[in-house]
Amino acid sequence: MQEIYIYMDDSGQLTRNNPQQNIFVYGGLYFLSKDESDNFSRQYKSIVNSIKPKYCNDFSNDDKLNEKFCKTHDSTTCSYKCPELKSSKLSSADRRHLLNFIKKYNTSVVVVNNSKLRDYIFENKASIGRFKDYAIKREVKNIIEKLISENKIDPSKQVKIFLNLDQQTTISNGYYDLEHTIKEELQYGIFNYNYGIMYPPILSDVTIKIKYKDSYYSYNIQAADLLVGEIRHKYYHYLLNNDFELYRKRTAFLRNSLYLP
Repeated sequence: MQEIYIYMDDSGQLTRNNPQQNIFVYGGLYFLSKDESDNFSRQYKSIVNSIKPKYCNDFSNDDKLNEKFCKTHDSTTCSYKCPELKSSKLSSADRRHLLNFIKKYNTSVVVVNNSKLRDYIFENKASIGRFKDYAIKREVKNIIEKLISENKIDPSKQVKIFLNLDQQTTISNGYYDLEHTIKEELQYGIFNYNYGIMYPPILSDVTIKIKYKDSYYSYNIQAADLLVGEIRHKYYHYLLNNDFELYRKRTAFLRNSLYLP
């Protein structure tokens, strides 16, 4: 069985007429085995545990706590509410430390420029939810195409995709099954009626399993959050300064990148 484990989070908002929210990014990391995914999680957790005491209010206010406790305890059974190390809360040094580890693995993003999207996408929450699902589908397909081109998966054999998303409610226009629509495009192809183009299938047999994760307990989702936050910041900086070469240099580590629309 060929298995792919994908972890995604988002950064920014899909919204109109807000200069501070002009860029929306979805993405994260992907692994070619459960062992690789679990190994990343263990090592990333170890790095997080080494730096999280400085962000813990309880650690600062309770003399009975010590740094060794904060680095080694199990957050699932701890009576203290340790903060999740979100991208926006980290110092530059700690963010760099974590990103340098993330860069060793397969990373993927889809970057959306809100100002270039059609107006109907922002009409209601359902339309926004549907576009987010579309972005996820495009990114998953982009990952699979990359793996096929690198001969890391055989498209003629069965593939199982475990898609893990940050906990959220997927809302769309009418019935819209994300698992089904990803499978349909990958295994059966899809016809674009607006342009009269048929996109052929790229896999002969694929199963999609989607799970929504609480990022507080998923270190792989936390890593995805850090990644997309960093890419959004760098792309926003590029738009402000019109320095694409600097952006390209600072994001060269990405294995996959997609820009919409």
